[in-house]
Amino acid sequence: MPSYCGFDPEKDVGDLSGKVILVTGGTAGLGKSAILTLAAHNPLHIYFTGRSASSATSLLEALKSLSPPVEATFLECDLTSLSSIRAASTKFRHDRLDIFIANAGIMAVDAGLTKDGVEMQFGVNHLGNAALLMHLLPVMLRTAELPNADVRFVSVTSLGYRGHPKNGVDFATLHTTQEDMFMGTWGRYGQSKFANISTQA
Repeated sequence: MPSYCGFDPEKDVGDLSGKVILVTGGTAGLGKSAILTLAAHNPLHIYFTGRSASSATSLLEALKSLSPPVEATFLECDLTSLSSIRAASTKFRHDRLDIFIANAGIMAVDAGLTKDGVEMQFGVNHLGNAALLMHLLPVMLRTAELPNADVRFVSVTSLGYRGHPKNGVDFATLHTTQEDMFMGTWGRYGQSKFANISTQA
């Protein structure tokens, strides 16, 4: 992963010994890159989500080939489905969770609804990640009480949030495809990224 503004992950990421990490959308792109970068710092275990087990194979093999090898678990998880998210959360087996990186997302897709009837980009980019976080939040809170704990929640967002509706999130139409939204698919994307940022406020 290239450095940004002087940040060098090889030098600036601290020792992760004993820490458990979860990354959503970890089978490709930024998620996969983040996992491989963090894996070089000796974490205890890395969980990562994705839609299909076949897409996780190469990453699992890469983590096993490291010296020392990094223990990892793939959680099959469809962020368009709250029941799939709930099922994935039950497969988390550790009694601690130090780092949760909400990376999974989609951008500028055709209008549609999640399996639970929420506008697609909001459902995946915000609601899906937030739902998984809420299932695992008790573990993170317990971890935060441990000596020398340094628990982190990281949400991957975008300057695209600037395209959000004037009220931030149009809750009145969130259970529709919002096809009439100003800026169309980019407005819906901006709304989801605005929601990501608002979660951190």
